[in-house]
Amino acid sequence: MRQPLHQFFTDDEYQSRLDGVRTRMDERGLDALVLTTPENIHYLSGYQTPGYYFFLGLIVPLNGDPVLVPPPHEESLVSSYSVVEDYRLFRDTEDPIFGVASVLGEIGLARGSVGVEYDSWFLRTRDYMRLRTALPEAVLHDGSGIVERGRLIKSEREIDFMRMAAAIAQTATRAGLDAVAAGVTERELGAEVVRAQVMAGSEYSGLPPFVTSGEQHSLQVHSTWSDRKVGNDEIVFFEVPGVVDRYHAALTRAAYVGDPPELLIRGSEVNRDALRLAKERIRPGVPASEAFEAARERIDDADIPYVQGRRIAYAIGTAFPPGWDEGHIFSINANEHRPFHSGMTFHVITTMRLPGLGAIGCSDTVLVTEDGCETLTSDLPNELHVV
Repeated sequence: MRQPLHQFFTDDEYQSRLDGVRTRMDERGLDALVLTTPENIHYLSGYQTPGYYFFLGLIVPLNGDPVLVPPPHEESLVSSYSVVEDYRLFRDTEDPIFGVASVLGEIGLARGSVGVEYDSWFLRTRDYMRLRTALPEAVLHDGSGIVERGRLIKSEREIDFMRMAAAIAQTATRAGLDAVAAGVTERELGAEVVRAQVMAGSEYSGLPPFVTSGEQHSLQVHSTWSDRKVGNDEIVFFEVPGVVDRYHAALTRAAYVGDPPELLIRGSEVNRDALRLAKERIRPGVPASEAFEAARERIDDADIPYVQGRRIAYAIGTAFPPGWDEGHIFSINANEHRPFHSGMTFHVITTMRLPGLGAIGCSDTVLVTEDGCETLTSDLPNELHVV
């Protein structure tokens, strides 16, 4: 392995990750795996860039050294981040897909069983078709999920990064809550959140912090700050991440300007109860659906105008835009019967959207431990913040 300028994990940890991937490749009968998912490439090599709108790939043979194919203009990032020794640059005038095929031919795998990530957002249909053309004697298989199985269980070092990310998320959310007042704009609140987030040590996040207010705007899922002014008797909603070495932690909190109405008080209590009940069911060996049902029953049986129909948590960890979650690997919903394992990390969300009020909620990033569930964002109380 090369020694990059910034190496966040030991050589042994990277080797262990690679060994696990190769074991799973062997189980699927693959001679090589071509990765195009930025998170998976980062996980195995340490390499990172926001420039994956150009082709970015990592070729992992079952035997032999991996080969990184970075974007053509970002060679400087190889020495900054990558532990993978071998890399190939294919300039703007060259086709990186045929370059990948040439590398596979060079290492004797042009007729091999090659896995590609069918689930990757960054393997375009045209690229896949060109790869088939460039490797007419190879057999291409779906290699999706091979790396993700390893990413699901976090190492101690990964958990350290997530603890740091959780501390940042709490600091940034607290800054936003402290700035809530009638007459401030969402943009001003967003500025406080982002400044606190960055100054506390965060990298850019996979999604922006979400800062909304009032009934209509806070009901818009995945909307964020505007020039809208916060009024009296209105909700302000925050969902904020922290990021360290691409590892994310996030939480949601809500504030209210004025005297909270009775529905808001009831809803907030149900919200917190549902979150607590879900966490109580998150422990090794318990099927994920049981945690979902515990939260769903508390919400659906309550005297509030909201029904819990979707997932109450998603796995969270390493991420690049356009997302900050690992929900495609594991989400806690009614149909997920896989059990929890120690080392899993989740963003548990029991946010509710109430007509006449808007979005209320609290959420936490949690770690599955040997005997239960640890809340990584426990330093910021999840009670409604009243101004």
